[in-house]
Amino acid sequence: MAEKITVIVPVYNVENYVREALESVINQTYQNLEVIVIDDESKDSSGKICDEYAKKDSRITVVHQKNKGLSGARNTGLDLATGKYIMFLDSDDKFELDACENFYNEIEKTNADYVVGNYIYIDDDGTKWEKPVFDQEKYKEFKLSIEDYKNSFFIMNSTVWNKIFRKSFLDELKIKFVERVPAEDAIFTTYCFIKSSNVYYMPKIMYNYRMRYTDSISNSCSKDYFMGINKAYKIIYENFKENDRLDFYRFFYAKSMNYILYKFIDSTRLTLEERIEVLDKMKWFYMLSNDLHIPTIFKSVQYIINAIEEKDYAQALRYCDILNQVRKILPKELKEKMSKPNADTYKEMEENEMDIELLQKKEELLKEMENSNITILGIEESLEKIKEGKSIARFGDGELDIIIDKDLKFQEHNTRLAEKLKSILADKQDFCLIGIPDVINKFENLTYESEAFWIENMYKTRKTWLKYINTDMEYCTANLTRPYIRHKDRSECGKYFSMIKDIWKDKDVIVCEGEQTGVGVGNDLLDGCKSVRRVLCPSEDAFNKYDEILSRLKQEPKDVLIILALGPTATVLAYDLAKEGYQALDMGHFDIEYEWYRRNVSKREKIENKYTNEVEGGNQTQNLVDNEYIKQIDTVIK
Repeated sequence: MAEKITVIVPVYNVENYVREALESVINQTYQNLEVIVIDDESKDSSGKICDEYAKKDSRITVVHQKNKGLSGARNTGLDLATGKYIMFLDSDDKFELDACENFYNEIEKTNADYVVGNYIYIDDDGTKWEKPVFDQEKYKEFKLSIEDYKNSFFIMNSTVWNKIFRKSFLDELKIKFVERVPAEDAIFTTYCFIKSSNVYYMPKIMYNYRMRYTDSISNSCSKDYFMGINKAYKIIYENFKENDRLDFYRFFYAKSMNYILYKFIDSTRLTLEERIEVLDKMKWFYMLSNDLHIPTIFKSVQYIINAIEEKDYAQALRYCDILNQVRKILPKELKEKMSKPNADTYKEMEENEMDIELLQKKEELLKEMENSNITILGIEESLEKIKEGKSIARFGDGELDIIIDKDLKFQEHNTRLAEKLKSILADKQDFCLIGIPDVINKFENLTYESEAFWIENMYKTRKTWLKYINTDMEYCTANLTRPYIRHKDRSECGKYFSMIKDIWKDKDVIVCEGEQTGVGVGNDLLDGCKSVRRVLCPSEDAFNKYDEILSRLKQEPKDVLIILALGPTATVLAYDLAKEGYQALDMGHFDIEYEWYRRNVSKREKIENKYTNEVEGGNQTQNLVDNEYIKQIDTVIK
């Protein structure tokens, strides 16, 4: 005969969800159920709804009690339970309709103390997420063991609602939920795991956990919340310690420490005094990282722990504030992984982490930028001016390197080039726009890779830029040719590339570029031109042929639009040609950016047969074989 299962359902102010929860119980394929519903003094109609269901289904018993919190409600259910097995359902979630049957069959088959089931997140409206929490390919059915750190730790999660417990096992432990503290599930389940000898996992989805983003304790991280967490974590630590299982606790600690630290970092409900008080109360907990020889996953976390250890809470909070700013711009998925890491995500997050020292540099730079008196037009404004007939000469980190006597991979330092660049950068005139990096003024909408690069770069060079920049000038952004790969939000890229193509629509164009650059080859960038001819120059050290290149381009009529892609040489050419009355555009990188945009890549990659100087091996190309391109070659300067 099928044994009875007691399902304990604590209820508090969930009138929008409790019907769905109870429906998921009474419609189970397994029918021998005792359903104990504890209305924990709800202020809404939840209690009345529960009573309605009790009248319809004799298996349901409703208890109305003075508010004791979630743990108190569950304890009431445990006191009243008469089933051989115990299950828990939170009243805003729901079971799969065969959950009880599957759990029953598994615990009977294995004679387990308890069984852990898979579960899946659902949105507030009940929409299921794409995949369950536990990877069904990676984790098959298996027996958990406290000796098995690699698999068991990540399945032995802290919740009670994705499990079925043998009541005699719980009775023998004399275990109850600790009341009025957060993480009461974790105290309960970790103690069960320490004391169990027979626990199994089944990969079938048993439970639907509703992701509610309001009114939950995890989203109201006040001082009381952290003080409660501190109490709960002390109990968990002592349980592992008293049972001589600190070896396994190290794994629990590594995960829970990250989780609660980022809760603290993200919290907006703490005053400065409360933040310091919380850090001081939880100092013992963070110090376990050193005491138990548990390396932090991220350098930034280690900096915070070191500051806490020294009781330098002001410094610890400065680090926390920096990380808070970073987390505000993180993708939701990565932010979630940082807070709830698992074995597979540790390495991924480490690769994306921005070093705390770099974040401090960013903070210093942002303070400097607050008082910036440098005007830099955005991409759209800059392109509009070019469309009106302006030329543009662009300066980036490479041009500045030449100015300060450094070599580039594709251009050795040249004193004449350096002097011309210095002169152009500060020359206030009307015939040519001067583009400079917009990161001189702000770090906005940058990917991790780009932001890390430019923070380091600006920390070293911003004062040098200021030395050569003319603050009376209106600059445009040098990054108008790079609207894609460096940006997090790329939604405007299509518009920018359309604006660029409109500049030379129906015009006769000369493309002056390095060999193997191939601007417009294999894509539609130049399709709207009236005609295209090309002047090919050396891909490296092009400035050595500067006079010859300039002389050749000055043979063209003034109504020809000249597109330049020759590194720092193009910067000087654009300026000198503009002074002669040409519209000359220093447009380096825009073809490669367009290729990346078309491919929808997330990181820089080599484009076959095109010179891609920022990618490993990008200077190794083969001859372009394209009949139209070959026809367009007018002049080759060796």
